[in-house]
Amino acid sequence: MEETNAIAIFFVCDEVLKALDFKDDPQVVMSDAEVMTFAILAASLHAGNHRQARWSCKIAGYFAKILSKSRLNRRCRRIPMEVWLAIFHAIRIIFGPEKEYAVDSFPVPCCQKSRIDKRKLFCDRKHLGFMASKKQYFCGIRVHMLVTISGIPVECRFAPGAESDLNVLWKMNLDLPLKAKLYADGAYNCFDLEDILREDEQIYLLAKRGKGTKNRRRTTEEEKQISSKRQIVETAFSCITALLPRSLIVRTEDGFRLRVMCAILAYSFSFIR
Repeated sequence: MEETNAIAIFFVCDEVLKALDFKDDPQVVMSDAEVMTFAILAASLHAGNHRQARWSCKIAGYFAKILSKSRLNRRCRRIPMEVWLAIFHAIRIIFGPEKEYAVDSFPVPCCQKSRIDKRKLFCDRKHLGFMASKKQYFCGIRVHMLVTISGIPVECRFAPGAESDLNVLWKMNLDLPLKAKLYADGAYNCFDLEDILREDEQIYLLAKRGKGTKNRRRTTEEEKQISSKRQIVETAFSCITALLPRSLIVRTEDGFRLRVMCAILAYSFSFIR
C-alpha cells in the first residue's frame, strides 16, 4: 500500500510540474517531483522527520539516489508555495465536485504557551490567536479549510492566528458547483455573505445560528443536521494534526507553513487508492 501511495504521489507531482513547465537543472541528483514526493511521504510516514524518512525510503528503494537531509530541506524550501498548492488543487480535480461541503479552521501553534514571549517566529501581534476548544492563547497560524462531505480537502488558506474565520471566508475562492451546500459553525454567521453567495453564485451557506439568534432562526432539527454534516471537517483536522509532530522545529516562517502544507497533502493523497 505504501509503495502504491508513493507511486501515486510521484505521478501527480510529476504531471503538475510538467503542466507548469517547471524544469529541473540537468545536474540534479533528485528531480523536483522526487523531492516533493519525499517531503509528502515524510509527512505521511514520519510526521515530517526527514532523517527517518530518508532511511525508510532508502530501505524501500523508492529513489535511485537520495540527497542528504540538509540538502533535501533546502530543495523543498526552494520550490515555491504556488507549486505545492497546484498539487493540492490537482488532487481536487481527480475526485471531482460534490454537492455538500463543510468549512472551518484549526490552529497550528509554533511554540508552547509558556514560550510565547521568547519566540523567534511569528513575532507580529496578529499571530496571537485564541483556541476556544482549549480556552488558551497560542502563537502561530490558522489553517482555514473547505472539505467535501467525504472529507476530501478542496481549498485551504493560511492566515494569522488572530484573523477571524469569517474574514478569511470572504477571501476564499469557493469554486463550488451550483446549488452546493456549505455547512459551518456559528463563527460564520453573516447574513450579507449568505445573501451574496445565494444570489450571485447559488451557494447555500448554512451556519449554525445558536440560541440567542433573533433573525433567520432555524428549527432544532435543522441545527442538528448542520452539526452532523459539519463533523466531517473536524475529523479531517484531527487526521491532519495527527500527521504533524508535537513541535515543529523550523528556522523560518515559510518552512513552518511548508511542513503544514506537506501534512495536508499527505492527508489528501490518503484518499487515492
